Amino acid sequence: MKRYFYTIIIVLSIVSCDNLQTVIDVDLPPHEPKLVVNSVNEVGEKWKAYVSVSQAPLSTSDFVFLSDALVLLIDGETTIDTLTYNAPKNRYESSRIVQEGTNFEIQVSHSKYNTINATLFPFQKVFLKSVEELQDFSSETTSLKFTIDDPQSTNYYMINLKAYYSQDAFDTTGIWDDYYSEMEKIYFDSDDPSLNQGQFSSGKVLFDDKLFNGTTKEFNILFDSYVSTKADSILLNLWSVDYAFYNYFTTKIIQSNTGNNPIFNSEPVNVYNSFLDGDGEIQGYGIFAVSSRDSVVIQTD
Repeated sequence: MKRYFYTIIIVLSIVSCDNLQTVIDVDLPPHEPKLVVNSVNEVGEKWKAYVSVSQAPLSTSDFVFLSDALVLLIDGETTIDTLTYNAPKNRYESSRIVQEGTNFEIQVSHSKYNTINATLFPFQKVFLKSVEELQDFSSETTSLKFTIDDPQSTNYYMINLKAYYSQDAFDTTGIWDDYYSEMEKIYFDSDDPSLNQGQFSSGKVLFDDKLFNGTTKEFNILFDSYVSTKADSILLNLWSVDYAFYNYFTTKIIQSNTGNNPIFNSEPVNVYNSFLDGDGEIQGYGIFAVSSRDSVVIQTD
């Protein structure tokens, strides 16, 4: 009889759990809209910035760029340039070229929102020291080795590969432009701990120099040999990036990988924000960063 009674209780408990729902009412504070600025710049190109406004967590409004903000580049107490809005590209652009070692401040203001500003972090451009010819690592994998001289300081990097194809690479006509008409990002892998501790995303990897600081470092990356047999050449890009660039995109990649339910699936991640005041309080949102690229074209013949 006791066994029968316990069985009834267990069955009822399981049935109850199947229908169990917990509804939690969250009293969110009123949303205070703030400016959002994304200004990721590269040495040798013109300064640029995208400006928009933050939205409430449950908002369904469309994302809108602001075209009537005031975007300034400032050096110390001097305003260097006022960026002009480019409507087709939805961004503000400067006539000035980004120079390595520049320590400008960006200031963005709008009549409806609080003014925000951010400064750049210093960084040192690192060049590709040597790049070896492509090697067959296996019947299905191609190996690419290259080296850099890492400075005796904390440095941050990003690597990617692109394949260039000509008309002769495919049995088709009429859809290709001139020679080297098509570029394609190459997804690659590596057994190098320095890269594996970094963040991979869309054929790129972000990493730091903690494991090789101040040394000559050799990298070996592997990719599908189909690419090397079909492509006319491969472009290797090595970016030297500043602290803001590295932290923003690293945390953004980690956050995007938390899934649709980060509360239960994994620990949520705060994406790096350049627009904080001296006390760490949020002025606005976004990134103000700079990078420099060194590139080598590798022939596949």
